[in-house]
Amino acid sequence: MTDNIAPSNEKQAAYWNEAAGPKWVRVAAVMDARFAAITELLIGRCAPVPGARVLDVGCGTGTTVLALADVVGPAGLVTGVDVSEPMLGVARAAVGDAKNIVLLQADAQVHEFEPATFDLICSRFGVMFFGDPVAAFANLRRALRPQGGLCFVCWAPLAENPHWAIPFDITAAALGAPAPRPAHAPGPMAFSDPAYLEEILKSAGYTKISIAPKPVTILGETLAAEADIACFLGPAGALLDEKQATAETRARLRAEISAAIAPFEREGGVGLPGTVYLVEAKG
Repeated sequence: MTDNIAPSNEKQAAYWNEAAGPKWVRVAAVMDARFAAITELLIGRCAPVPGARVLDVGCGTGTTVLALADVVGPAGLVTGVDVSEPMLGVARAAVGDAKNIVLLQADAQVHEFEPATFDLICSRFGVMFFGDPVAAFANLRRALRPQGGLCFVCWAPLAENPHWAIPFDITAAALGAPAPRPAHAPGPMAFSDPAYLEEILKSAGYTKISIAPKPVTILGETLAAEADIACFLGPAGALLDEKQATAETRARLRAEISAAIAPFEREGGVGLPGTVYLVEAKG
């Protein structure tokens, strides 16, 4: 693990290296397929020009890095940064010897990026885990060139994301509610309040801030596979781990979740509705 971790991010760094990162690596291909429409939305909106220098924050297993590199071309450069060594290991294998990609294991909240380096900073679900988000976004802003752009997607509230809400409600009904968490604690739902997120970006020095809800479809292969993912990652998976659910309980809940999402089955797979916020700002 990288040594340069902000104290406020130590728990998240450990989590993404020891628990969540290895989990994600096991299902990386499945998750990329599920989020294909979201990746397309993000890259299309970011629209980096050929030759641009781009920073991908929380680049994970490298899918968005590769997509961005295709757009900026050989004259551009995409730097992917992530705290998770297991996920970066997958990214390195995927990137190979690409000359327009650099991968960096670092805490983006405190890493000393070269000032005024990037034309664009983007992220697919990689910026919701900072212990001090104002400090993190301010640090990233310093790495932007004058009037450079910030563009990322984050999750809208749980109630607007049935792909998570349905499994979570079933799990909570069976096992009880999760332990209380501080409001806006680092995690997938950290930026689900647009007013809170806007204030963070303003405090970090950004202007021309736009936070727009966008409906998306989460693409699954089968009902059973989606139930497996729900019990492995996301709010339901976290609650199952917190309650130390037995294998028998997990199997029963997977069956209940599979039945509950059956109305979303369609030809060729499962299409679960979701909502993300598409966030844009100027540095």
